[in-house]
Amino acid sequence: MNTWNDVTIRLLGPVSLVKDTVPIPIRGQRQRRFLTSLALRPGQVISKEAIIEDSWDGEPPLTVSGQLQTSAWTIRNALSEAGLARDALGSHDRGYELRVPTDSIDLFVFRDRVRGIRELHARRRYQEASEQLDAALALWKGPAFADVTSSRLRLRAETLEEERTVAVELRALIDVGLGHYGDAITRLSELVYRDPFREDLYVSLMKAYYAEGRQADAIQVFHRAKDILREQIGISPGERMTSVMQAILRQDKRVLRVSPSA
Repeated sequence: MNTWNDVTIRLLGPVSLVKDTVPIPIRGQRQRRFLTSLALRPGQVISKEAIIEDSWDGEPPLTVSGQLQTSAWTIRNALSEAGLARDALGSHDRGYELRVPTDSIDLFVFRDRVRGIRELHARRRYQEASEQLDAALALWKGPAFADVTSSRLRLRAETLEEERTVAVELRALIDVGLGHYGDAITRLSELVYRDPFREDLYVSLMKAYYAEGRQADAIQVFHRAKDILREQIGISPGERMTSVMQAILRQDKRVLRVSPSA
């Protein structure tokens, strides 16, 4: 009998089941929303009301009960196609439960790996951290729930994109630890372009430039960030960014010993 050891639920990209390396698509927008809502909270009974909110953004049709049952039936068929028991999707009076281990859902695998990689980075095991983080980031096959259109679930997906951004920032810090300053600058510059109001990204970019010996470029990053923050959202750089700027002006190498995530 097959087990969850060779079946994965993908949320980091188009929603699907994957058996070994073969995708089993979840056909139908309603079914993908249903599975996503449950897979975000595996092992928990999710109320029908919560699933309806996720699936219809609070505006369910009159036939909602029947459509939930149809979605459950379709998901069970996909589970069977993957060689799993149909009761991996459990039914309860008040809702449904996806009975799967978290290490069979790519989102939770990603989070677990990133936690371990942070420990490697803290211990300065940069090469090992680099290899493992590249593998973790490769779990992303596109934006989270890329083919799910529910506005409520899209908001959840945006939150997950923040986790991806933080992981890419960590990858840049590992590049700094390896002495690959140019790679770090490239990664951080892209992140700043995509999210120009994140002060921690500017701090990391300033440090990467400074580590490469480009003090003037690091200072320019500060002034560019100051202009953007003041003109577009009406705030001044925070204490952390300002203190890093002052350390760079003093040519204080100790600034590089402090993780921007601290």
